[in-house]
Amino acid sequence: MKKLVIAVTAGFCCFLISCNNTAETKGSSTDSVAEKNRMACRDIYEGIKTGDASKFGVIADDAVDHEGQNGKPVTGGDNIKKMLADMHNHFKDINFDIITDAANSDYVFTLVHFTATTSDTTQGAPAGTKIDMHGIDVSKFKDGKAVEHWGYDDRNEMMEMMKMMGPQGGMNN
Repeated sequence: MKKLVIAVTAGFCCFLISCNNTAETKGSSTDSVAEKNRMACRDIYEGIKTGDASKFGVIADDAVDHEGQNGKPVTGGDNIKKMLADMHNHFKDINFDIITDAANSDYVFTLVHFTATTSDTTQGAPAGTKIDMHGIDVSKFKDGKAVEHWGYDDRNEMMEMMKMMGPQGGMNN
């Protein structure tokens, strides 16, 4: 009886180890997809910073950016690419300091520190307004393309900037 328990236990351990090795093999493929997606998001930040729209090729034709200007979603890859490229025209000294990011095969989460100076009023603040805020960007990928984006900003930092902009709060409606 004792030999049977040892044999069954050993067999079960071998089964668990083989399952674990299979997961690791599958995980490495998933890890490379996640890494590609993570680097694609970093390229998008670089494209916004430099105005290089060629960095936006990873955005799907049917993508949705849930954080469009004035909080309205922007639909369609071409519209999103145009919006992102246009940001470079309305800010100077743009910088994205990526604090950390994490990814799996479907999503990339990026904690970013954004600084810039507005060069005109189109972004809802007077020209010359210093922007200094933290946020989290969440990008969803499907078949190697960014299909959705959500952005979450630090509310306290946003409120402080609005106070500095005066009674209108600098927001366009």
